[in-house]
Amino acid sequence: MTNYFLKCDISGIQSFIFNVPSEGAAKALKSRSIYVQNIADSCLKNLTDFFGNAGTVRELYNGGGNFYLEISTNKAVAEIEEKIRHISNDYLQKDIYPYISLIEKKTDNISDLLDTVNKKVQLAKMQRPICFDLLDANPVKVDEVDTNTIKGINGQIPNGDFEWIAEKSEGDKKLAALKLDVDNLGSLFRGRTESDYKKLSKELKDFFDSKLLQLIKDLKMQQNIYVVFSGGDDCFLIGTWEKVFEMAVVLQKKFEEFQRNLKSQITSLPNSEITFSAGIIVFPPHYPMVQLAAEVEDALSKSKRIITKNSVTVFGKTLRWKDFKEARILFQTLADLIINKEESKSLLQIFRQVYPLKKEMPKVWRLKYYLRRNVEKINEEVLKKIFEDYSQSLLHKYVGNNAKNADIYLVASRWAELFMKRVK
Repeated sequence: MTNYFLKCDISGIQSFIFNVPSEGAAKALKSRSIYVQNIADSCLKNLTDFFGNAGTVRELYNGGGNFYLEISTNKAVAEIEEKIRHISNDYLQKDIYPYISLIEKKTDNISDLLDTVNKKVQLAKMQRPICFDLLDANPVKVDEVDTNTIKGINGQIPNGDFEWIAEKSEGDKKLAALKLDVDNLGSLFRGRTESDYKKLSKELKDFFDSKLLQLIKDLKMQQNIYVVFSGGDDCFLIGTWEKVFEMAVVLQKKFEEFQRNLKSQITSLPNSEITFSAGIIVFPPHYPMVQLAAEVEDALSKSKRIITKNSVTVFGKTLRWKDFKEARILFQTLADLIINKEESKSLLQIFRQVYPLKKEMPKVWRLKYYLRRNVEKINEEVLKKIFEDYSQSLLHKYVGNNAKNADIYLVASRWAELFMKRVK
């Protein structure tokens, strides 16, 4: 028998899933997400059936539109590659296409196998067959799925559409989208033994499936959070804006606990923390879905460009997770000052008025003026400390020193503005 290593990579997933009208988008997104998963499942079943009794197929990883297989078989390589072409070409006129590549397994080094098969997949993407009637082909029509039949995380669906969900928001009746994925996943898998690789992929998939589903239930967010897709090493959530913000905080904390436990099980993992980065976009319920997908992807990419990653980008500002949690505490303080201690909502605007738009000296004097003229006497000490810290952060940023991130205050004030939208 000859041993092979195979990868299936379904291309164009995000653009396909989000290419739907905003009207009725909730059901359409779920239908397309399930459609993509069904393609992966179909490809996997076709391959497994093809080898049948003529070999063994072992699944190493399956998630996020990708799967890896180890295959031992007596079938000739030409016969296998012909089968692969046949499976892929079933989707030749479709909006999404599975690229499947096979290499002979000449080593047990999983890192070398991944590098080689990934290069072959990239080559396959440049050599996709030309379909001469492709320009006349209609976009794929995806039938609406029966959500009652969906199990696991992808079956987590609120009872109404996005407009219905938005009405459940506190404050401004808006939604938020959260996309996240694990940082440095390639280097995380690289250098692992095959058993450690399988364990790692299984645990990550379980975290973004059953553990995330249980977390949504524990937080009683079933009617506030809509899972577009989740699995493998990433997830995409849409929900009431304040619950999405809260979910981001809780999910990051749960992942910290998860990765510590994971490293105790897989001792070959590096001592450094395993982290994820995220992008969050706030939007009205009838926002164009394609534009939403692009914007949240840009926000996630911005988080990934930070040297340490392990960050979240929201309102166009990138914060480390500990800074995002600090922004959450500050938001709560600002909201309390307005709701319970008679401060004006104008308090929230001063943070933006002081923040420099370009490389100019921050207008920190405005904080002292506001404190003297606008703040209630009972709140002076609290706001004086907040304003002093904000001033120092802005000035340190202006001269290029590493200090407390001044963007914490912008995120917190914007957070409070959304929350206070309906408060008189």
